[in-house]
Order: sequence, then C-alpha cells, then structure tokens
Amino acid sequence: MDTDRTTGRGTGQVTVVIADEHPLYLEGIRSALHDCTDITVTGAASEPIDAMRLAARLRPRVALIDVAMPEVVDYLTRRCPAVRVLTLGTGDDGRNLLTALRAGTYGHLLKGSEPGEVAAALRSVALGQMVFGRGVGTRLLAHLSAPVMRMPFPGLTQREREVLEYLADGRSNAEIARELCLAPKTVRNHVSNVLNKLEAPTRVDAALRARDAGLGSRLVLTHV
Repeated sequence: MDTDRTTGRGTGQVTVVIADEHPLYLEGIRSALHDCTDITVTGAASEPIDAMRLAARLRPRVALIDVAMPEVVDYLTRRCPAVRVLTLGTGDDGRNLLTALRAGTYGHLLKGSEPGEVAAALRSVALGQMVFGRGVGTRLLAHLSAPVMRMPFPGLTQREREVLEYLADGRSNAEIARELCLAPKTVRNHVSNVLNKLEAPTRVDAALRARDAGLGSRLVLTHV
C-alpha cells in the first residue's frame, strides 16, 4: 500500500506521514485525523520501504510510525532529521520502543489512544516537544526494571521473532499473514529478513534452529 496526497501547507499546518503494518489500523488513523483542519495526512504506507520513500519524498513535519517497523524509525532519524518521528505500539513491544527512543524519536503512543490524544500528540511533536501517551511511562518503567533475560536471536525485531515462532511450527506465509493480520508481501519481507539475520539458507533451517532454541510449540513440523 502506497498512497499520498499533497495539499497547501498553512503556517500552522501539521503534515503527517503514517506507517503501520496493519492496513485496517492505518485507514482508521487516517479517518480519525480527517476532521482535524490543522493536520494533513500527506501519505500512508503499510510496507517499510514504501514508508521510507514517502517520508523522504514528502518531508512531513511528523512521521507517525508503527514501532514494529524499526528500520523505518532508524532510517528517518538518521537520514531525515527534519522529520520528527512519533511511534505507535501495542504496549508489548518494550524492546522496540527502547530502540526507537535511543534512535531519537519524539515519543510514543499506545494503539488504544483516543483520536484526540493522537492529534494532540502530533501537534506537540511538530513543535519539537516529546510526548508519551497515557500508560506508556508505566509500561516503560516496568520493562526497564524487569530482570534481564537472555533471549535467543537477539538481532531479530519483535515482529521477526513472532514470524520465526510460526516458522518453527511449520506455518506457511499465508497462514502467518492470517494469524498476524498482515499483508502477504509484509510477511515475505519478514521471512526474508529472518533468514538473512540467522544466515539460514532455507526456512526449514530457520525453523529447526528456532525449535532447537525453544521457540514454537511442540507440534510436529508438517510443512515449512
């Protein structure tokens, strides 16, 4: 998915590019911001590469990015410093959130935030202020104070780890897409990233390595 629309940019206009892996949520955010006369969504994407291209081309004041897209966050904070990044997440992505904050994002919201809270956060970030939605501080502190546990494959993002779990159970790309409510193309990209990071020649090798590390259920591998 890769869409954009350009409009006149008033003095106080906040231009925004949105990126989220879930197309339905993406459209929900666009719809929620539609009635905000001072906020213009100039582009939206559900694929990381599309999000990077849109933001680099349109140069919005704020990029509202799914924290499960760490490559987009990293790219924008390094290559497009004038674009202020605000991340969104479910609350179970503490590791990605810490990575995003270290990269230089301007804050984080939970995906259950009310439309008014999202709009207010975008306006604040456009002014250079840091914003943390309700409940984010508590969750972040809990993550920071939790005992450090050694996890297998630390180079994977949370989403890639989820995909690897499904690979360990022998799930096909189509099944993973249904389970995670993602586009098939997005799943293919995640699988490719997992194979590259694990230096696994095939998904079967990745699945076996994952099961050796304790990932996945104890189901018998039927198809991978």
